[in-house]
Amino acid sequence: MKIRIVHVGLVIAAALSLALWMSGQQRKASVTRALAEPAKPAQPDPKSLGTTPQAKAYRARVDFERHAREFLRDAPKLDENARMERARALSKEIDLREQSKEFSAGEAVMLRIGLIQAAVTNDRERVRQAQAVVDHYRQQTAAREAAFEAQQRSDAKFQEYKAQEARIVSEVLAMQDYPGGMSRDDYLRLRLQLAREAIYNQPQTATH
Repeated sequence: MKIRIVHVGLVIAAALSLALWMSGQQRKASVTRALAEPAKPAQPDPKSLGTTPQAKAYRARVDFERHAREFLRDAPKLDENARMERARALSKEIDLREQSKEFSAGEAVMLRIGLIQAAVTNDRERVRQAQAVVDHYRQQTAAREAAFEAQQRSDAKFQEYKAQEARIVSEVLAMQDYPGGMSRDDYLRLRLQLAREAIYNQPQTATH
């Protein structure tokens, strides 16, 4: 029993590490994508939106979170059929919310691991299912990262920025003083921001 508990703990730890890694990778990938995207307007308080789509989406998420908490609370008291049926229903909700970008991959991993922990009573099967979730998301994230990097390699503006980035970093690191009493990091950040804006604000060149 102790060995099985250790295995479960290791899988959960792996899932948490994977979730944190994916969040870092998503932030890294989003930096370049955000350069050419307009800033998103601030979201209003969903409670004040009445019957708007935003309000409906907010209430649907609140309902999902309530159902998930209720399931985690009630799972030990349910028979196996009822427990698995509710777990499958919540898993489908996670699928939909992940597809609509309501949940990040990292959030989805932890939610799915939580469902497995609550729904599956056999320790060996619990470990197997949790490990399958971890493996699936690790492979999925690696594939997305590879696709993103391939896209960037074919992006002329990104390649131009990376070339300028290397030059600017080398130049700033060689400086002894910085304009306006700025720190080295602040000045470097400013120079890189100006370079990004100059490159990504250039009109797109038509290709034939």
